[in-house]
Amino acid sequence: MTTSSQRILIRWVHLFVGSIMATYIYSPWGENPLFQLIIKVLVIPVTAITGLWLWKGHLVRKYISKPGKSISIILFLVQLSLSPIYAQSVQLNTAPNVTRSQNWGAEISPVGAGVFRLLQAKMTYCFHAQNQFKSELGLGFLLQPESEAKTSKTFNKDGLYSAFMASIAYRQYIWKGLHLEEVANFGNGRIRNNKVDGKNYNAFVVFNQTFIGYKLNLIQRKKMIFFIIGQGGIGYVPLNTNQWPRTNNTSIYGLGDLKIGFNF
Repeated sequence: MTTSSQRILIRWVHLFVGSIMATYIYSPWGENPLFQLIIKVLVIPVTAITGLWLWKGHLVRKYISKPGKSISIILFLVQLSLSPIYAQSVQLNTAPNVTRSQNWGAEISPVGAGVFRLLQAKMTYCFHAQNQFKSELGLGFLLQPESEAKTSKTFNKDGLYSAFMASIAYRQYIWKGLHLEEVANFGNGRIRNNKVDGKNYNAFVVFNQTFIGYKLNLIQRKKMIFFIIGQGGIGYVPLNTNQWPRTNNTSIYGLGDLKIGFNF
């Protein structure tokens, strides 16, 4: 498949998943919990990745071995988000002058902020950076202002919810960029117009997130590496720390995220 044909195909994929997202926002289907989970875990990450491919796909292609081999764009995108890919192995063969000991990092979740009104950012430090089973420790914050948007409906089950929390994260790499991540968020949570008694509440809240994802290095320089991370998982309240009347006791949510950042 030629480069122009690949670009046309990925443009149509981007438009298709974008139209599914529009259906989620503007149609009654957005009320369906299963459809919500598909949107958060699959559609949003694919929309973001295809958009980045249209923008910076020519840089990604530099890291693909055997450029003459015909590879389906759809399969390649699935490979980007769900399985190990060629980028890091090609890096070792083609960029021997790149410093591979960038232990520090910074990352942010623009998709979460734009779609779910939930901003997360953190600084990270990588232990045993050259080891296949390296791990990262992260410190950051979660900021969630009050919102009545459809995408915030899951968090507004007990009333209009807002929070400002500190975050501690642990990311364990399994093979290359494939990893598991656990994030503990803790801090102040607020409910306005509680649906049980109509009152306002402030409380100490603990909110956990469990992800599986893949980290892809896009641009590598001697002193800095720019990367994206695609993740899917769940969010849940491990303890009954929400000190206000509850409409139900189910506090498990499907999550999908795309992080961008750099190591230095």
